Amino acid sequence: MQTKHLIKRGSRYIYRCRVPFDLLPCFPSPFIWKSLKTDNEKDARIAAIALEYRTQQLYLQLRTGMLSKELQQRLVNQYLNSHATALHAAATNQTFTGTEKDSLGVSKIFDDCARGHVEWEQMKDLVAEHRGATPRQNLQESTETSDKWAGMLKAGLPLKAISPFAHFTVKRVAEKLLRKRIKMTPQDCEVLGLQLTNADKVIYETQSAMLRGEWSLLESLQQKVTKELEGGYHDLKTVLEKYKEHYLVSKPNVTQGSKDDMEVECRELLAIFGNISIAQFNSMESVTKLKTILLKYPLNKQQRFGDKSIHQILKSGKQYRVIGLKTANNYIVRARKVVEYASKFEMLFKATNVYQGEKFETNTAAEDERLAYETEDVKRLIDAICTQPLWIKGAPHPERFWLILIALFHGFRLGNITALTKEDICQTDKGTWIFRLRAGKTKATIRPVAICDSLLLLGFLEWVDKLKRPKLFQDSSRSFSVWYNREERNKATPSLGFEPKYVTTDKGKCLYSLRHNFAGNVFDVTEDFKITSDMMGHSTGRSTTARYTKRTKAETLKEITEKMRLEHIDLDKLEGRAQELFF
Repeated sequence: MQTKHLIKRGSRYIYRCRVPFDLLPCFPSPFIWKSLKTDNEKDARIAAIALEYRTQQLYLQLRTGMLSKELQQRLVNQYLNSHATALHAAATNQTFTGTEKDSLGVSKIFDDCARGHVEWEQMKDLVAEHRGATPRQNLQESTETSDKWAGMLKAGLPLKAISPFAHFTVKRVAEKLLRKRIKMTPQDCEVLGLQLTNADKVIYETQSAMLRGEWSLLESLQQKVTKELEGGYHDLKTVLEKYKEHYLVSKPNVTQGSKDDMEVECRELLAIFGNISIAQFNSMESVTKLKTILLKYPLNKQQRFGDKSIHQILKSGKQYRVIGLKTANNYIVRARKVVEYASKFEMLFKATNVYQGEKFETNTAAEDERLAYETEDVKRLIDAICTQPLWIKGAPHPERFWLILIALFHGFRLGNITALTKEDICQTDKGTWIFRLRAGKTKATIRPVAICDSLLLLGFLEWVDKLKRPKLFQDSSRSFSVWYNREERNKATPSLGFEPKYVTTDKGKCLYSLRHNFAGNVFDVTEDFKITSDMMGHSTGRSTTARYTKRTKAETLKEITEKMRLEHIDLDKLEGRAQELFF
């Protein structure tokens, strides 16, 4: 009784087995560990052998049916097409030049097999070499085996085993598909080999009919395989690569963040489904699978779990925070766009896009919505930025003073503020100083915004002029959020962010609350939803004229900014703090 997976730790024996590479997504760890709960070597060996058997049985169950039936049938039809074309060429005294190349890259393999069928004797050395010995040593055995299979096929005997030629062919096909990330397990190879062997039977029946002068069987076979191969087979990996290329070429002005999101979403879609066909991807079974996994998809997957696949994470059974429904919807939208692309470029011939309308419902209850800062919150915020340090550790960040004020006076998203450069602070033809927003969440965000007089009076332009770096702020959106919002309680000494320490302990509020505060102030002044939308960067209208009037709007909308009530904001106190920090 021998087992190589038995090890000893201390006085106890343990069964340890490495998970095969192709099954890693099904396990939480690359190793299986199981205590045998004994210090007796003989008992441990018996238990390990039993456990080894159960482990191999589990591997076999997990590997069953990994190659889809659609792909199996596709491969068989390509095999039949090559042989039928070769038979037709031989019967009409033409040279067989092969069939059209296919997206899977296996047509040449099947064409070679078809040539070998027509010239049977030329294949014997190849089969002998494949069987692990030199052709000379096994030529007689190979010839006998080949003749035996040929005789069985010609006689129409039922086949329950794989012919040497089918075995050899499947091995080459498996190597070719592996380059496309389509894994064929030993069980898949066995099933496909048997199907190709039975396909050989069809070929021999067709050939026998041709020798009798009956061509109808060949014509029928050619019509059948041509019809079934019409649609083409396009795997998800190839479609995603072509989609990404088209996306980047079609949207040259898209932000780097959007490009990164697209890359991540495409990568995770492939990780979730594997390299299935695009037709299988566009099915309700795939929609259900995607939505089921997205409901369990971890927040900050890369930072928390590194290179572990989503399937490994789900198998681990660990507790973790999951992504929100809005983020989950981004993956569904990406899947819908991939299917739209495949349909448009004739990679998919099913008219219905099953991902259409399949997003999660994200209506937020009123009590769960982000709350605006109240007047007292704003007063505490002003007091804090005027009296408290604007950094905790490391290099000082006094410019956070301006960052907070821009959010307060203009209601910008944090990402828009941290992206500002010195070049984005400029003047219109009429001399109005503006922020030039060049990227954002939506197209409407990209616009000029007149700088309010309050910032100008506090010396914002003078500070920008003295700045020696191109970017206004050292913070990224993430680093500022960590400093401003985070409430860390995992350490012995709780570390509070700027907001929970000095402004408010209401967890329904954060820096984004200033944007809600700004929107409320604008509507109080204008009582007009359209103008409020313009001020927030939510909408500029769909007309061509609207695009040309953005700069004019910037100066017109500045009047509204100046009418907003700022009685609760102590500008004198802010001016004193600005002088202290920058002048």
